[in-house]
Amino acid sequence: MIIKIALRGTLTKFFDGQKERMIEVPDGCTAEEALRLAGIDWTKIDNFGFVAINGMRVMIYDKLKDGDELKAYSKVSGG
Repeated sequence: MIIKIALRGTLTKFFDGQKERMIEVPDGCTAEEALRLAGIDWTKIDNFGFVAINGMRVMIYDKLKDGDELKAYSKVSGG
């Protein structure tokens, strides 16, 4: 199945500055698996925040469906 992965904040560095990519993933793929297939190991990113599927914040282990948009956000900091 084909999904869109969109990166926000400082995570865009993992796509060489691009904000999104279309990738093919296996049926029943989780958000975590999709990120790994795109070359992103979220467990090793200190400022990894959360993921959303089709605009809804979800758990990293939630499953994707064909055509879904997975967004990954970095933690926000500031003062």
